[in-house]
Amino acid sequence: MIAIDLRGPRLHIRRARLEDAPASYRWFANPAVTTFLPLAGTATLPMERITAYLTRVATSDRPDLAVTIERIDQGPIGCGGFRSFDGDAAELSIVLGEPSSWGQGLGTEAMELLLSFAFGPLGLRRVWLIVRADNQRALRLFRRMGFVVVETQVGVVVVDGQPRDKLRMELTR
Repeated sequence: MIAIDLRGPRLHIRRARLEDAPASYRWFANPAVTTFLPLAGTATLPMERITAYLTRVATSDRPDLAVTIERIDQGPIGCGGFRSFDGDAAELSIVLGEPSSWGQGLGTEAMELLLSFAFGPLGLRRVWLIVRADNQRALRLFRRMGFVVVETQVGVVVVDGQPRDKLRMELTR
């Protein structure tokens, strides 16, 4: 099992654990957090699904390598990780679940740590992600990190009766 202990000036990223379930449940029940996620602000993840997932990923690196993002002075503020491993490529995801942590550069710090881990210990050469085309905050972050759009998935998700596009973005080492 790969050790995960990523540290930045304000953040610590570690392997997800079962005790992260209450925070994850709170985040994924908050429409402000899930607005751009597949839940699209309209549903919540049942605690049973969250605990089953965390139980599985706490002791395994594949098919998902899940992490918890902690603010050093506050505790858990988000989650993320890698999945869909394919040779030297994987999908990256990140969610800052605590709205009080938004707009402080913590997403940038978390992405820098995760990308360093991806291109270092994980040995990946390509990282990709999926983002809704109308998620301007995430798009700014991902473009700043060097991600480029490689595919537009037109109208693949419907939110409030309106079709929305998703973008597949990639970063190559």
